[in-house]
Amino acid sequence: MRAASAKPGVYPVTGTVEDGSNGSHATPAGSAPVGLLADLPAQLAPMREEMLANLVMIGQTPAPTGGEERRVQYIMDRFAESGLPDAGADEAGNAVGFLPGKVGDRTVLLVAHLDTIVPASIDHNATVLADRIEGPGISDNSLGAAALTMLPTVLQKLGIELNCNLQLLGSVKSLDRGDHAGLKFFLDHATRPYDFGVCVEGVALGRLNYFSIGTIRGDISCRVRPVESRSYGSESAIVVLNYIINRILAIETPTRPFTKIRIARVRAGKSYDVDPDKATLGFEINSHSDEMIGRVLEQIEDIVSEMSARHAVDADLDVFFRRTAGGLRFSHPLIRSCVQVMEGLGIEPDQGHSPSELSEFIARDIPAVTLGISEGSKHHDKMDYVMIEPVMRGIAQLVGLLLSLDRGDADSAAAS
Repeated sequence: MRAASAKPGVYPVTGTVEDGSNGSHATPAGSAPVGLLADLPAQLAPMREEMLANLVMIGQTPAPTGGEERRVQYIMDRFAESGLPDAGADEAGNAVGFLPGKVGDRTVLLVAHLDTIVPASIDHNATVLADRIEGPGISDNSLGAAALTMLPTVLQKLGIELNCNLQLLGSVKSLDRGDHAGLKFFLDHATRPYDFGVCVEGVALGRLNYFSIGTIRGDISCRVRPVESRSYGSESAIVVLNYIINRILAIETPTRPFTKIRIARVRAGKSYDVDPDKATLGFEINSHSDEMIGRVLEQIEDIVSEMSARHAVDADLDVFFRRTAGGLRFSHPLIRSCVQVMEGLGIEPDQGHSPSELSEFIARDIPAVTLGISEGSKHHDKMDYVMIEPVMRGIAQLVGLLLSLDRGDADSAAAS
């Protein structure tokens, strides 16, 4: 890897940085020159308006799970404009771009999911304020998609050529019942091995996820039987669902291993003056122990069967999402590289757990992390938003990590 032009302050790509003087500043292999790395956001500043314009365009393009076609087309067009020699949609509908490296002996896969939880019928207009951009789904995951889309242009304008290949993927059908279908398809039909994975999410800057908590998600539906088949004790679907919720909340869960049952959403009823014939409960179980998840799920299955018989309703349990526990240790060189880059940019690492497509990499033993691009808020009572000022620091974080991986900082672990 090399710096195509002599620019002071750019993170060194061959161990030295030319500064226009009679000599050069050597950088020890495997170390991050904090002062030079910290200059990256300033070097990226001229691309700020282009980045924000991409964010607004993507954010204003509806992309509910299963309906991401317009957003996919926009990103493919941007890949083509960036000069990627291989850009298009795969059979699953993902937006795929490939940037070949000078050597090409390793490949880093960067992925950002394109779908949002926002229905296409909602007004997707984005509002640009002095310090933030507001809009439905702007933080999850329009910003992540915009960052992925801009990456080839960023590397080109910084004059950076990598030895490793970059595989860029805007994945579809990630959220809810999509169950990461786009990324699953891509990885299951991969034509080359991937040495590292990076999941790009809009928020929050400093997010550093590298392990996955065991998770299942499911729906419990209660449907009242027709009048002629009802028996003594039959009640409205909402009442029966309430009985089920109370029983689920009474299930004992240990603090070690951490285990939690989350009652996520309830849907029922069409009018105040009509007893609902159907009600649906959405729930999630998280645990550091897959065995514990299995035990809790078995109890929920028993509860659903009992309530179905006791209250003369048809109650069904549908588990549509499963993730096993796993991931990297903090001592993994990939994590150390991430922390080093973050600290060099003044970013405080947050090593908590947040759901993402990271679990698909973990399931395939590909070292991977999830990173956030800016500060902001999502899925709360107020409008989704992202802060403008931190965005270029978040992009610099991606560039710094790619340079670290290209330099081979995490190769020993990847090969073991």
